[in-house]
Amino acid sequence: MSERSAGWYPDPWTEGHYRYWTGTSWTADRFPAGVVPQSAPQSSWSRPGVAPDPPPTAPSASPPLPPQWEPQAPPARETLAHEPWTPVAAVPIGRRSRGLVFVALMLLAGLVIGFLGVFGAQQLLDRRSTSRTPAAAAPSVPQQLPSADPAAAVLPDLVVRQSDVDSTVTVAQIRNGTAVSGAATLDLCNGRFPSESLRTARLQVAAYDDQGAVELSTEAVAYQNAAATTSAFAELTEVAARCPNSPVTSPVGEPTVTTSFSADPGSSWPRSAGVDRQAYQFTTTDAAGTSSSAIAVYLKRGRILLGVYFPRPEGQQAPVAGQSTVAGIVRVFQDRLARLPSPLPGG
Repeated sequence: MSERSAGWYPDPWTEGHYRYWTGTSWTADRFPAGVVPQSAPQSSWSRPGVAPDPPPTAPSASPPLPPQWEPQAPPARETLAHEPWTPVAAVPIGRRSRGLVFVALMLLAGLVIGFLGVFGAQQLLDRRSTSRTPAAAAPSVPQQLPSADPAAAVLPDLVVRQSDVDSTVTVAQIRNGTAVSGAATLDLCNGRFPSESLRTARLQVAAYDDQGAVELSTEAVAYQNAAATTSAFAELTEVAARCPNSPVTSPVGEPTVTTSFSADPGSSWPRSAGVDRQAYQFTTTDAAGTSSSAIAVYLKRGRILLGVYFPRPEGQQAPVAGQSTVAGIVRVFQDRLARLPSPLPGG
């Protein structure tokens, strides 16, 4: 062994690593092996019968830097094994280093894109009108809501229920579906709605098809009193009337969009006694130029407000309680609101 010149050699203790040989002894200096180029010089040294034991722990005084290799296709599996005393050839490091940096950047970009894709998908779900989220990943509708308002108990009876839809459709609560702060109920033209601070209980659920696409979203909200729901309706009217034909930044962190309204889609729909209604059909366009159309219907009775959102309003809808038109489905929820007991629990 003393005849071997100083340098890096395959580590006799750790497979896949190289260790530094001083010319007389091994040191603790080692590094993971790369792909040895075909032009690497061959050595006449052969593997001893027994590897030294234990491996040394002291580093050398001044070992050379571990060699780097040019990236290349690995040799066939049977040629990967090499003699343990074959020295590693030193070659320029520039192209290999640049290649590693490029691969690392590509992996990082993939992770970032993946994260943004998941985050963006959930943001679209929260906007109701263009949502898509796998129904299997969403929790079921709670039987009791985390609210001190006794009126919260009636909200599950107002929203879309599993019994309303076909077996291929799943009804589930959306993320933050019971929050009364940090989540928007009134959502037109990225407007500001002061009445949102007067909500006391909330439940928003969606009906998902077997591909995870939202067919319908409904949202039942209790306010402090009937004056608060009246203020909410007045704010909807004002925001829609003043909506500019230009991008509007969301006050609650949703995407900046330009909103354009069509004619009132509910002008000829039947009404239910004691229930007030506002209906809006609109198209939103984001900064990337992507547009989507939706219908948002707001119903109120006393201090309860009920939103019904259609993310794909054109044509026949997935049946809800036997109804497959927008007008018919809205009538289902109008009638539920009209049947509420009066006064509600809590006034």
